[in-house]
Amino acid sequence: MKRGDFLLILIVLLAAGSIYGYKWFSNHNHPYKQGELEAVITVNGKAYKTVQLTKEEQIIDIRTTYGHNTLKVYDYGIQMTYSDAPLTIALDMGFISRPKQQIICIPARLLVEISNPESSLEDDDALDAVI
Repeated sequence: MKRGDFLLILIVLLAAGSIYGYKWFSNHNHPYKQGELEAVITVNGKAYKTVQLTKEEQIIDIRTTYGHNTLKVYDYGIQMTYSDAPLTIALDMGFISRPKQQIICIPARLLVEISNPESSLEDDDALDAVI
């Protein structure tokens, strides 16, 4: 390998690292206050329930034709504690407490996403249109 090859590899690695760093930094710096976030729960693409994320413990039991799941809200976040899916990957997703984080259980067709209802409408990462 020549000197130019090392320089090219270094430039590519720096570019990839800076893009990754920017994405990580922008995803972890959404301004919000504790208690203003909510978890939007959808089953099979339809809204099932919206839950305010509070410090108090709440248990949400979801029984549908697709499966049985249990969610636990505590410490301003949410976690899936039970799933009857053959692979319990959704349980491994752990505790989520920041905007845009998700828990997904594919066999139960369940999606839990944290959102901030107080966020501005000028969000550049927000969905603009569906085609």
